[in-house]
Amino acid sequence: MKLQHIHLTVNAKISPAFKELPRDDAQRLVDELMKRINMKPLGPLNWATAEDLEFPGQSFVQMITTSHCSLHLFADTNEVYFDLYSCKEFDEKEVVGLLDETFGISEWHGMLYTRATGNEPEVKRIGSGYKEKLTLKATN
Repeated sequence: MKLQHIHLTVNAKISPAFKELPRDDAQRLVDELMKRINMKPLGPLNWATAEDLEFPGQSFVQMITTSHCSLHLFADTNEVYFDLYSCKEFDEKEVVGLLDETFGISEWHGMLYTRATGNEPEVKRIGSGYKEKLTLKATN
């Protein structure tokens, strides 16, 4: 059996109007993400607000049956850092599209790292500034 692992990272500048991600909103984001990429949570959402006031914002980790996803929101710099790691394939456009719908992405970059048993790993740099990129839906 050939195992495949996919790791998506997204580093994004977001709308300055977005200042916090309360636990309930984080849960709704994860619920929608699970629906869009057809995955299931493995336990409850682990959410926290920053105790280190030099880096204000919120973070979460959600274990999923195929691995995990995590997000860090830094309110003072209007940045989001997101990771999704899975041994099940997913559509990275759906993931980035959901992040854009949620946070209002103005620019972003990331990496899609795929490795499979018996194959060389593949790495694609993706984002608003790269030749290989995912296109976000136009926002008004």
